[in-house]
Amino acid sequence: MVSKVFLIAFLVIIIDRITKFIFFESSSINKGAAFSILQGYTWLFILAAVIVTIIIIMSRNEKQYQLGMGFLLGGTIGNLIDRLVYSGVIDFIKISIIPSFNVADFSNVLGALLIIYKMYKE
Repeated sequence: MVSKVFLIAFLVIIIDRITKFIFFESSSINKGAAFSILQGYTWLFILAAVIVTIIIIMSRNEKQYQLGMGFLLGGTIGNLIDRLVYSGVIDFIKISIIPSFNVADFSNVLGALLIIYKMYKE
């Protein structure tokens, strides 16, 4: 049976790819991390994404963390695909008070917050 982590990750990746395809013309390529920091270090982000992916896959997959890990894995792989293809990530969601971002970025933040919340609750 497919675990909840991989199902959530798969759905995030599909939504991320579809939205990036739809909004590609009005997007920008971010060659750095969040808020465009560390531009020019694509190799570092690819390495970090691979490490995060391996850690999530090899983790004990405790039930209380599955939702957060699924969002984190999906977001990580979504942006990893962009980094491998475009040497940066496609950002298309623009809100005037924050730098542009994408579905994978949102998923990463949501996943991290869910994991932190569950850890704090314990």
